[in-house]
Amino acid sequence: MKKILSFVLMSLLLFGVVACGNVTTTQPTTQAPTTVAPTTTQPPTTAPTTIIDLAPQFLGVEDRTIVEGEEIDVLEGITAVDDVDGIISEIDYTTDLDINVVGEYTVNLTVTDSFGNITNASFTITVTERELTIEEIVALDVEAIVLTNPGLVLPKWSSNGTLFFWSSNIPTVITGEGYVINPPVGAEPVEVTLTLSASKSGYILTKEFFITVEPNPEVTVTSRTTLPFEGTSTEYIVGNQEAVDIFFVDNGSVPYIDIETFLNLIDGAIESNLIYYEYPEEDVMVIKYDYEYMDDDGVTPIVETYSAVINFTDNTLTVQTFDFFSGYIASTESNYGEGLNYVDFYSRDAHEVVMQLGNYNIDLTIYEEGEDKFYLMPLHVANRIFAGDIYYDVYYNGDKLWGIDTFVISSKSNPALITQIQTSSFNTATAPKDMKLATYHFLAFVMDYYYGLKPDKGYETFYDRLYARAKSIIEGTDTNLYNNIFKVAYGMDDLHTSYQFDGYWQAPRVPGLSISDLGPKSTAFYEYLWGIQDALELKFGSLDLPEYSLLNNNTVAVIHLTGFTIDTPNDFKAILDSLPATVEDVVVDLSYNTGGNIGAVFRIFGYMTEETFMYHSQNPADGSAYTYYIESDYVAYDYNWYVLTSGVTFSAANLFASMAKELGIPILGQKSSGGACSIGVIINPDGSAIMISTNNVLSTRSGNEIDGYVYTSVENGVPVDYSMNDVTSDNELINKINQIKGQ
Repeated sequence: MKKILSFVLMSLLLFGVVACGNVTTTQPTTQAPTTVAPTTTQPPTTAPTTIIDLAPQFLGVEDRTIVEGEEIDVLEGITAVDDVDGIISEIDYTTDLDINVVGEYTVNLTVTDSFGNITNASFTITVTERELTIEEIVALDVEAIVLTNPGLVLPKWSSNGTLFFWSSNIPTVITGEGYVINPPVGAEPVEVTLTLSASKSGYILTKEFFITVEPNPEVTVTSRTTLPFEGTSTEYIVGNQEAVDIFFVDNGSVPYIDIETFLNLIDGAIESNLIYYEYPEEDVMVIKYDYEYMDDDGVTPIVETYSAVINFTDNTLTVQTFDFFSGYIASTESNYGEGLNYVDFYSRDAHEVVMQLGNYNIDLTIYEEGEDKFYLMPLHVANRIFAGDIYYDVYYNGDKLWGIDTFVISSKSNPALITQIQTSSFNTATAPKDMKLATYHFLAFVMDYYYGLKPDKGYETFYDRLYARAKSIIEGTDTNLYNNIFKVAYGMDDLHTSYQFDGYWQAPRVPGLSISDLGPKSTAFYEYLWGIQDALELKFGSLDLPEYSLLNNNTVAVIHLTGFTIDTPNDFKAILDSLPATVEDVVVDLSYNTGGNIGAVFRIFGYMTEETFMYHSQNPADGSAYTYYIESDYVAYDYNWYVLTSGVTFSAANLFASMAKELGIPILGQKSSGGACSIGVIINPDGSAIMISTNNVLSTRSGNEIDGYVYTSVENGVPVDYSMNDVTSDNELINKINQIKGQ
């Protein structure tokens, strides 16, 4: 630097006469010319002195580049020099530089020397984008998220590659996918905490977002129409009607019906003449009827009044016992209890049940038109509540109302009728959102109040299992709707719960079922079933089993019952009547029996014992339990009785094994597969149908009347008294019988 400075100073001296600066000239005193004396020496004459003060100059001024956010000394490396002042330390500058914003910025420099000479200069500072750390990238991506409701959208990733994972503290209101399901009418707004986990390259940042979801508004009746009703039942005589009033709310597609109208509609399936109505408050309807039965003495009549209280403001239905829904049932055309006498019964009291219909988006409403007042309930809800326990259903397909036996649906005995009730002008239409929403909530309602295995499955509310499917059910295609209901049914891993058919919002179809659709328990059952089928085909040449087989020199008869129908007891008696006199031991073979009609089970016991036999059941919905003491008018046959079971023995056959065991009849073979509940059909709002295990849970009973009884479901099967390795082996069966008789 010193060398450069010396050079500059030299240059200033050499070229100073042309420099731009202030010039100061000092003039000397002027003297007249003189003649030089040769003998005198004169001093030299002083020449004029010229001082040139040049403007200062900048050194080190050059364009620079920095990284965004980098601290900088703007004057670093820049100096100013002056020919007189030397290095000038005071340099002024102006700039709009923002080190946190990418861009180009001009720096203007100014320096002034002591003589007032001014020099200006400028240079550019370029701020380039800084490469952010992973933590900074994730933080910026999270900070950029803004959530609003309605219109909630939860992003899954950012443009920077940050992945977003969401969870909800109330997934039944807002799912982890961000699908919003509004609280029911009358509820308070719900604040949901959505927790975000933002992840990139192993770094995770969490943040909570708070979203308030408002409840649904109350419904308003917007239209009214009439539809014809046609009864198809062969068990109940229910008359046709030309015009049934149907209402719609909020310009929607879900039908509503007046409750009294509905109960009168199904007269013949119920004894509607027994029912009367009271209105203690403007928004309260009480449905009552008197139920009469004989006291234990068989002489004294007892009258009980059953009631259901419906509050149209609170959207609740309250009953003291679920017996309310069965006491008004009319007699069926078929006598399923022929020859049976119920000589006594024991009951464990029920507790009150308040159905919180509003919690399932079921909004009851009262509609007035002139002098008429209608107490309206969604048709699918009325059908489930008031007709579900009588094995009768009212099916709505958009064009018409159909009355149909549950047995026709569950047994698929009349597929042409199923196709007929599904056929509608709506087959080519798309199910509206309100219809799908109603189906979503109805599934939760049914599985919370009517599914008999709810205690076994261990859920508090079925919404906990259903919410993950909410968006697909409500927002998806009709095929998505039906496929999800299909998966919900088979996802219960319960052989009594299954999908029956699609609704009327597309051309009727019967979806296929594969083993991959089933849970582990159901899969094990079918694998066992196939093994039994292979063994039976090997033994008998086909699965068309003979009515009975004679073994051990015709001393042992094995009656092969592969199901229980209303005709099975008569067929059973006919077989017994045809047995040769040599028969001493009769085996009721249930090893290939998957169940059927419970009444047939009771009637068969009439041919096996003269003793009073018992039937036990319980209802987990209201906590009640019942034991019926049954006697038969039939004459019992005098044989040594045995029951053969296997892993195929299910449902009514499982009950048969349980009752036989209680009577002391030996159970041989392998543990039955279970099945504790009666079945019921659920007609969803969209017209699809599923079958479920109902609240009538078949049970065993232990304890006594003094200390109390404990009822235990037979859902998990009945253990055998004598185990067999091969239930199709005649030799092993004979050996077990001989072992028993030897004891």
